[in-house]
Amino acid sequence: MKKHGFLLLTLVLGLGSLPVAAQSEGRAAKRQAAAKTYYLVLLKNGTAKVRDMETVSTIRAGHAAHLQQLTRQGRLTLAGRCPGPKEKSALGGMYILQAQSLEEARRLTETDPAVQAGSLTMEIYPWVHQELGGQP
Repeated sequence: MKKHGFLLLTLVLGLGSLPVAAQSEGRAAKRQAAAKTYYLVLLKNGTAKVRDMETVSTIRAGHAAHLQQLTRQGRLTLAGRCPGPKEKSALGGMYILQAQSLEEARRLTETDPAVQAGSLTMEIYPWVHQELGGQP
């Protein structure tokens, strides 16, 4: 009888832990699903030095229009300038872009008139955002 009681206790305890294990797996899957890849775009000062103010104004207006278009498309999450030195390769600005892949992020950034003119160069890095709130 003791042997059966021990087996029954083992079975009950073992079955009782299944919902806990399933809940833990569910939480882990939920945390993993909450992770989303964005693309951090660093815009650095390019080598092209445009002295003509009309051309500079056209490039800047095109750059602003490009960022506005990305915003309207729901692709641009956050953007801004990085004030600092104006020398070549200094960081001029950055933004966080929503895209399906690194290649798509590159294509979207390459269409920026400032990048096309060479007044800005780009570096793109995948960035995985994970929700940190909630229960572990």
